[in-house]
Amino acid sequence: MQSGERVQVQAHKSDGTRYRWWQATVEAVASDQVVLVTPAGHRVEDIGGGWNSRWAIRAHYWPGRRYSLLEVYTPDGRLDEVYININSPVEIEDSCIRFTDFELDVSRKPSHPARLVDEDEFREAVARYGYSEEFQQACYQIAREAMEVANRWIAGGMPKIPGQSATEQSDQREEVSV
Repeated sequence: MQSGERVQVQAHKSDGTRYRWWQATVEAVASDQVVLVTPAGHRVEDIGGGWNSRWAIRAHYWPGRRYSLLEVYTPDGRLDEVYININSPVEIEDSCIRFTDFELDVSRKPSHPARLVDEDEFREAVARYGYSEEFQQACYQIAREAMEVANRWIAGGMPKIPGQSATEQSDQREEVSV
C-alpha cells in the first residue's frame, strides 16, 4: 500500500460473514501501521444496502493490535469522537484491509473521558458465537487498554484526502451538511 492508493476495508462477524465494507484512501503507511482516510459523505456498504456517512474519518490500523482507532470529524472539520473497535488483528493484503469485529467498543467525545460502549451487542455476540469466558475477559482487558489509548489520543485534525484538492473536499462537506 502507498499513500494516495484506494483500498477496501472489510468488517466481518465472528462467523466469517462480511457485514460492512467501504473504500478509503491511504494517508500513511509504516511498518506497524496503516492510516486510511474517508471524506464526509463516503459510501458504506452493508448486507442491508448501505448508506452515506455523515462524517470524515481517519482510521488507524495496526496489524499486531486487537483494536483499530477512528478519528471521527463533522463535515465542518470538528472532532466529534475518538472511537475504538475491539477486533481481531487486521489482515492487510494488496488493496484490502480485513478484520473481525467483536462488537465491544470504546468512545471518547471531546472534553469527556473514554467509555465502554456496545456491551449489549457484545453480549449478543457472546450468545450467538459462543465466546468462551476466557475470550470475553480478554476482550474486556483489550477494551480497558483501549480506553487508556483513547484518553491519551491526540487527533490529527480533519483528514485531507491524498489526490483530492481542497475544493473537492470542501464540496463534499457542503453536500453532506445541506
